[in-house]
Amino acid sequence: MMASCAKPPESQMVADRFMELYYTRMDVAEAVKLCSGSARAKLESELQAIQGVKPDSAAGEPEVTFSLTASSNSLPAEASYTYVIDAHTSDIGKRSAILILDDQDGHWLVTSLTENDGAPPS
Repeated sequence: MMASCAKPPESQMVADRFMELYYTRMDVAEAVKLCSGSARAKLESELQAIQGVKPDSAAGEPEVTFSLTASSNSLPAEASYTYVIDAHTSDIGKRSAILILDDQDGHWLVTSLTENDGAPPS
């Protein structure tokens, strides 16, 4: 018997891509392209704050991984995804991120980003 490899919903693919760009690659300029609303305002503010600052060497950056812990699609045009983020370094603990995405004219965009210290409650 073959296991089915169901493709995740488009909203989750956008959420995963955002997480990859923003947390793993630390590429705020690319991540902002997947945002609107308060999430976009937050990232644009970060871009302004780091404008002209040279990035640290890649050797100084922690390896960041994330995993999806919860999802909800209560409305056809809205989805919510909760992730645990691990920087794999002793001086930075685990964090959680909750993304709210909206389908805007056929394109899923991150409209809200909430970050918290520690893993989300079980």
